[in-house]
Amino acid sequence: MRIHAPSWTPRLEIECYVRQQHDWLRRAWLRMQTRTPQVQVPAVSTAEVRYLGRMLRLEVRPSLFSELRRDGHILLVHAPLDVDVSALARDWLYTQAQRLLAWRLARIARRLGRAPSRFALSDAQTQWGSCTRRGHVRLNWRLVQAPLELIDYVAAHELAHLVHLDHSPRFWAQVAELCPDALARRAELRTMSATLFQV
Repeated sequence: MRIHAPSWTPRLEIECYVRQQHDWLRRAWLRMQTRTPQVQVPAVSTAEVRYLGRMLRLEVRPSLFSELRRDGHILLVHAPLDVDVSALARDWLYTQAQRLLAWRLARIARRLGRAPSRFALSDAQTQWGSCTRRGHVRLNWRLVQAPLELIDYVAAHELAHLVHLDHSPRFWAQVAELCPDALARRAELRTMSATLFQV
């Protein structure tokens, strides 16, 4: 059995908590021992999740509390036996997307010399990104499953709309300036889309 606590929690405080909760922890441990380890895994794959174009193997370990941590090509999942691991993996991807997509967008925005007035994640079922007249850019969180070059293509596409809010030849020239092999990346993303939208 593991006890998880934030890294900044003093060891003395953890030990005090464990002593106070001794009876409850013992009962929880006994319940865990009597259960058959039936753990739900993501619907996309029986034991894997896609991240940045690579498959991470899920390694599920029983725990009183939920925690996910990447270790190379493995996504370690510490979770109670009755938890929906599929939902945990989806939440983990969303959290990674918040940081990673903002970083890639900012990186390309610096090259463009313009930044969006606002950035947010999207949960659209058919669209990878959008840009409004006010300069609000949204990127679909599911992009975090794709390789970085495809994420960069979508970011470049939406940022180019800050200059040309249409799909004119000038717009595509701007996309090509930010992402030289944009058409090839666009085709690759279209090929992968059905798989990425399954999550």
